[in-house]
Amino acid sequence: MRQLETTAREHRALIAYVDESVNTVPEVMASISAQFARQGHPLKSFDKLLATYRQRRHEADSAAGAAPPEEGATGEAPASASSAFVARAGLVGLGMVPGVGAFAGAAEPDRIAQAADRARAKLSTRFRSHDDVDLVMSPLGVLTPAFLSEVAEAAASVPWVAWFFDTYERTGPLLDTWLRDVMIEGRYGSLPANAVVTLAGQGMLDPRCWGDYADLVADIPLTPFTEAEARQLLSARGVVDEQVVEVVLRLTGGLPVLVSMLAEAQPATADAVGDPSGTAVERFLKWVSDEGHRSAALAAALPRQLDEDIYRAAVEDEAAGLYGWLRSLPFVNDRSGRCQYHDVVRMAMLRLQRNRSPQGWRTRHLRLADAFARWQREIEETLRGSEKWVHERWLDCRLGEAYHRLCAAPEEALREELRAYVRLYVRRMPSSCERRWMRVLVEAGQDSGSDSVRAWGERLLAESSRRDWVDNMTLLIDEVGPDEGALARVFYLRGLARRDMHELEDALRDVERALEIFPDFESAHALRGSVYLDMDRYEQAVESLDRALELAPRYAWALAQRGEALGHLARFEECLADLTRSLELDDGNELALSNRSLVHYGLRDYESAVADITRALEIRPEWGWAYGDRAKIYCKVGWYEEALADSERGVELGSDYAASILVLALRNLDRHEEAIIAADRYLASHPDNEEVLAERGEACRMTDRFEEALADFGRAIEIEPSHAFALDRRGQTYGHIGRLGEALADFDAAVAAAPDGPWILADRGSLRLRIGDDEGALADLDQAVRLDPDDLFTLEVRARCHRRAGRYGTAAEDIERAMAVDPDDLDIAFEHAMLVSRTAGLPEARERWTAFEELLAEYGDEWDAQARAAAPVISRAALGDWAGAGRLLAELPAARPYWEVVDDVVRALDDLAEAPGADHARIAALRAPLADLRATLQVS
Repeated sequence: MRQLETTAREHRALIAYVDESVNTVPEVMASISAQFARQGHPLKSFDKLLATYRQRRHEADSAAGAAPPEEGATGEAPASASSAFVARAGLVGLGMVPGVGAFAGAAEPDRIAQAADRARAKLSTRFRSHDDVDLVMSPLGVLTPAFLSEVAEAAASVPWVAWFFDTYERTGPLLDTWLRDVMIEGRYGSLPANAVVTLAGQGMLDPRCWGDYADLVADIPLTPFTEAEARQLLSARGVVDEQVVEVVLRLTGGLPVLVSMLAEAQPATADAVGDPSGTAVERFLKWVSDEGHRSAALAAALPRQLDEDIYRAAVEDEAAGLYGWLRSLPFVNDRSGRCQYHDVVRMAMLRLQRNRSPQGWRTRHLRLADAFARWQREIEETLRGSEKWVHERWLDCRLGEAYHRLCAAPEEALREELRAYVRLYVRRMPSSCERRWMRVLVEAGQDSGSDSVRAWGERLLAESSRRDWVDNMTLLIDEVGPDEGALARVFYLRGLARRDMHELEDALRDVERALEIFPDFESAHALRGSVYLDMDRYEQAVESLDRALELAPRYAWALAQRGEALGHLARFEECLADLTRSLELDDGNELALSNRSLVHYGLRDYESAVADITRALEIRPEWGWAYGDRAKIYCKVGWYEEALADSERGVELGSDYAASILVLALRNLDRHEEAIIAADRYLASHPDNEEVLAERGEACRMTDRFEEALADFGRAIEIEPSHAFALDRRGQTYGHIGRLGEALADFDAAVAAAPDGPWILADRGSLRLRIGDDEGALADLDQAVRLDPDDLFTLEVRARCHRRAGRYGTAAEDIERAMAVDPDDLDIAFEHAMLVSRTAGLPEARERWTAFEELLAEYGDEWDAQARAAAPVISRAALGDWAGAGRLLAELPAARPYWEVVDDVVRALDDLAEAPGADHARIAALRAPLADLRATLQVS
């Protein structure tokens, strides 16, 4: 790599070097920009945009880091996957790690999507500018084009641009996709034609990323030198003494980097070099004769990276001035004031010191750990609250302290670090830094020779699912004890993941264990309430959430959960208060918004319901079911076109629920055939969707396709036996064709499934009135009116019930009440005319029957064709137009009336016959053929 850099400089190239010290793609661009600036080619616009990104990122992380409390006020809101897994998956969603190598293939797409969406929701409430949200959510899409634009400008003024990526075996999973997009696919713009990119690593490029572009890559394999090649290199560096050459060959095994390093030292003599038993470290430093210099070089190998401050903390006082000398050593890579030993050399030096003096090893590492701890305290004095968790330098020092304590006392420090992980890092540390901490465990385990430390780091890095998380938490139970706070948190975190996996009994056991250890753990009380909520144990859910809110009154997530539980208990006012309070504390909680929308819907506050679900959709526009919810509200208020648009969008997003509302919207637009076609199309791929089956059944019922309707309702009920809508509509269908016993059985089942459904009670009351159960009918109708005082169908049937029982005044009250709601309703107008006929006589009722016929002419489309054809038989007879009534009766069979319509006409004629002034003979003449037709239809 050094040789290639030298060649690039000789050709006056603009050079940038990147190694494993970077952890995100924005850091890579920042490093390149800084190096270009030092060479006189600053990327000013990019640097300004990068500064904005870092500020916005800091603000977002500060908000995220400040949310969960330790002792007090707000608690934690674990509303998605386990906190740590979401944090790491969220890194992918935020666009910080394109591809992320093996992790991307193993991580669950829905968890990543949820974490990213949650992040976008939070940011959209924090930042006014959508550009700022995009910058934080998708930094690569914003930063990279600006970066490449200015790189192109700089490239235009130099012969070559050369980027060198060292230790690519470590950075490849981070950079592969981004580099491919930049270099080859042009996703963000074009790399200058005079740019050359060199990737140096121990392995081959990932074929999944680079396989299609092998012809654009020139491989320069660095296999071990043959002896002739090694001798040639040594000779070129002036190393020709045979004893020196033999020692170099033995030490290096022909590894090019080691041969090169020892050759560059150019040892002049070989007085003592010939001893082949010396260690590699002794050979590396063989030509450093001063003992103080040798000790400094060894001590400076302990830190993973060096700057002058770290160097001074690592060495004895008398060596403090040797940092410049150290940087000149051939195995020390110096990059912008910070330097790092070559891995092979450092590993050899670490092994030498650990084996030669275990106590000295421990002492030196503890001294470095104490220095990093001191620097943390100094930084903390300049910060407020939890700002340290998003402060880059403080986090570097925290990781540095952890590394050196792990090296000094691996088992003891591992336990402390794992406790800190569950108590702090999971919810405080930025996700990118959390993964750096895991790599620290791996490195400290390797460097200290501790298999347990290394294994924990590897285990945590390999985590890619909630099951992995549960397994790791299980192992941590033994690791963190007897620290009760950490142990309670482990059970809590495992319970959280198990709840998300819907392993509710196990989740409940975990959270109970956490509360046994720490009874005032507000987040555990809230999680227990959430688990009870998922188990439909609503009273216990409220009890647990009450306790969480006693401990943390401003705990927004707990308020939202308690609001949902209260809603299930029909305590709607309390439910609404909790959800509103939760949203005052966290107005970006889309779940609380959608739940409050449902409460508003249940309270018939449709305007507020639409407002809440619309806000939820602004945050989560991919929620197909929420479009279905809004479409359902639109249907309720008669906005069927809007309902159709929303339900179509919901179906596009894959919502089964929205598909049923689509059929409902089409049906209410009287587009029944389209409704059936839409249902057919959906059921072709989702044959067991009971909602769509029920809606197709309803569309068939509305078009008199009763057998098909019965089949669809029956299938829906097979899938979901308590499907109240399907039971009710099948009952209506049975009623249409005169199968009254089966109709009553279905209505009974529907009432059992939805005892507070006023429409079901009204349907059963109507049927009971038809079969002569007047007392049962009135009970159902009274309860239906209590539940929905303004429902016209219920008021009309109850008025009819009262009229037939001779309670004319009460019937008139229901008619008056209904007409105040809708003075033009056809059913109410018909019943009003019947009531006046019965109480005042047919001559006095002429005005009412004439008014009914006028309404029928204007609003007849509101009734089906059979009812429109049958009703005038009654009104003509009431008006004394017997010829007209006879003519209409003769035409009625052509309208293909079903049993229920004919039965209604027969019963209406019977009622008319009881009116003062009725012509019984002529009414009987009309009734006879209708009774025959009714009998025929019931048999068929």
